[in-house]
Amino acid sequence: MHVNLQRARQHSRGRFLTGAALNFVGAGLVLFLATSSALTAQRSDADALITGSLPATSVSVPLEMRIEITKPGLEGIALSGRLSEDGGLITKPVTWKLIRTLGNGAQGGDTVYTGARPVAEIPLEPGNYRIEARYGSVSAVKPVILAKGQHLGLTFVFNVGGLRTLSTLGNEPLPRRARAVHRAYAVNGASSGKLIATSERQGELMRLGAGTYRLESEIEPGNTVTHTEVTIKPGILTSLNLDHEAGIAIVDAPDGIPWSVASQEKTWRRSGIGPGMLTLAPGRYTYNDGDQTRTVIIVAGKRTKVRAAD
Repeated sequence: MHVNLQRARQHSRGRFLTGAALNFVGAGLVLFLATSSALTAQRSDADALITGSLPATSVSVPLEMRIEITKPGLEGIALSGRLSEDGGLITKPVTWKLIRTLGNGAQGGDTVYTGARPVAEIPLEPGNYRIEARYGSVSAVKPVILAKGQHLGLTFVFNVGGLRTLSTLGNEPLPRRARAVHRAYAVNGASSGKLIATSERQGELMRLGAGTYRLESEIEPGNTVTHTEVTIKPGILTSLNLDHEAGIAIVDAPDGIPWSVASQEKTWRRSGIGPGMLTLAPGRYTYNDGDQTRTVIIVAGKRTKVRAAD
């Protein structure tokens, strides 16, 4: 199911953030056999950079377990994952790590397998193991005991949903030299306000654990930021458009000439050398190239040529 959300607008005063109302359509899925888990700060694949973490107590990752009887010497563990309880098996790479441990397997041990694949079939000797699994921003840790003459099938239900975000400027595509950076922050629990994932490409997929996030969009180079809240549901792909009300400043400086543009209302400042472009929140700015200084007024939806003398 693909959920389209209402556009979120930025306050007209630059890097001063405002929220936006969101409408969601979609059904929540899953819970199964609960085990302990942690959301960790690691890059899962080529989609999005995971830059934050959530504590192990924040969620639980359900687990499906199957036990088969086999001949001694043929023992092993098969690992797989689902987005949600009633979803199919994940077909993208899941990061697996299997550690042989002593005692209850909570700490220490020797790594016997690492890999990133949707399904991992691992021949093993009977013993105590700890499984570490990660998909997107969600990770889980599960101690297991593999008995003699057994083959275990373990399926982790990650309760992960997808988020794709597109940023626009006055309902138009971003200028060629501008780029949007999208950041997802946890809203609830002990990690409220903590950065969980960052996406640096338009429409890039972020895989996030089910929950509510504050999504922030920043256009670079410049100072315009907008944000909204979004609820991620297991197995659901959510598309979100974040629109910025800002203007374009074209810095018409000769090659090799250093310059700076600073807000007259806040502490923001940006410098450069030679011709440049900035996406700026509406307001009054000071342009300086070392020889001359002038005030520049930026208006949303308009391009303004910025230079010391016309």
